[in-house]
Parts: sequence; structure tokens; C-alpha cells
Amino acid sequence: MARRKRPWTFVPAIAFLSTGLVTVAGAVFYRAAAAQPGDLVGVIVMPGAVAKRAMMAPSPNSTKTTRVGRNNLEVSIAHSMTTRDLEWTEPLDIDGDGEVEEATLVWDDADKVLYAFSRGTYRCQNGPTASVDLLVAANAPDNRRNRPVGSGFWVADLGKGECGVESSGLWGCKFDGSGDATECGAARIDAKNNVLVMLTH
Repeated sequence: MARRKRPWTFVPAIAFLSTGLVTVAGAVFYRAAAAQPGDLVGVIVMPGAVAKRAMMAPSPNSTKTTRVGRNNLEVSIAHSMTTRDLEWTEPLDIDGDGEVEEATLVWDDADKVLYAFSRGTYRCQNGPTASVDLLVAANAPDNRRNRPVGSGFWVADLGKGECGVESSGLWGCKFDGSGDATECGAARIDAKNNVLVMLTH
């Protein structure tokens, strides 16, 4: 996937989970202890660019959808049988490494959440890179759950041995209002409560 370099900037993250119905299609979870934010496992993600984009209007070239992500990171955000959300594609530095990826964005207007998905080559905490799917959720103010502005999550679908993981599955982090990771590890998405749940066993 082509990536274009741009000057690195840091923007405080504004990220949340949608309050709509959430499911993960075909997600594979694996056993691993939850990691501390400083552990050399997983990919490196600084979600500031996604948070900044969440403060802007959706693209006028958007289409309608009820889902975000692809493959094991596919998530339903349908609030009813008739509601649809806006989807579009644009270059965005989804992982905060100073290079832009071609990202698919979905704006959940009911929950004021922006989802950004891309498959790209991302830096690993332990040094090398990996080509994986990555999903970041960023929430604008006035979110339905009234979670603190700036907190949220990102999650990547990693294969066995990629970025230090022992088994194939989802790996992600929760982060605070400054975009700093607060909890990381093997994960699943809680469809009922719309949160990233760390697997500790």
C-alpha cells in the first residue's frame, strides 16, 4: 500500500467507543496476559490524527453504511433497521507515524464517533514492521455515553509471531485523553457495552 510522508504532528486524542450495537465478524481471540503500555508487544499507534479528524465534518462524497472495518475487525454500528452512517475514504495518518495511509472512515452520527480502518505496514513495539488490519475509534464531544473526552481504543489483527504476540488474534490498547495507552493486551470487543476488553487468561 502506497504511503505518503508528511511532517509529523501530535494532536491530543479524542477517542471513544460507539454506543450502537457492536459485533466482530469472525474475530479470533487468543490467550495472553494483559500487557503494560510499555511492553514490547503489539503495534505502535498514536491516535491523534484520527481524533483531529473526528472534530471535522464528514466528507461530502460519503456513502451510506452500517458497518466499519474489514475481516476480523468488522464492526456493526447499526442503531436500528433503518439507520445508516456515513462512510468515505481519505489519506490519514491512522497510526501517527508521520506517514499517511489510505483509510476508510465511518462517522456514527448518533454516538458522535469516528471510526478509521486501514490495512497497512505498521511499526511494532519490538522493532520490525507488520502488514496488518488496524481500527481506531475516535469520539467527538457530546458522545452518548458521556465518556471523558480524549479516551478511546485502537485494535489490530495480528498473526502468530507478529509484533511479539504468541498467537493469532486481536491486540489493542485503551488510551486516555492525551492519547497515552492505559491498558494493552490481547483483546475482544464487548458487543453489549461497546468497550475493548483485555483477555487475561
